[in-house]
Amino acid sequence: MVGVSMKPNIWEFVRDADGTYSVFHRGELLRQSIPERWFAEEICVTWGFCGSEYLEINRQIERTGRATIML
Repeated sequence: MVGVSMKPNIWEFVRDADGTYSVFHRGELLRQSIPERWFAEEICVTWGFCGSEYLEINRQIERTGRATIML
């Protein structure tokens, strides 16, 4: 559609202060309080971020506590 503004397809994964994780899509909170032991399965099975995408998310989180993926 011409003239329709679309938000960028941005995903954010955040390690919260309590050690759990939150997932945002286009700025909207989708899920919070994901325990660390379930984080990889949750983002792969639920949202399709598996393999190299998961490795990149994990690398960013280890560095800064959050990961941003733009699709």
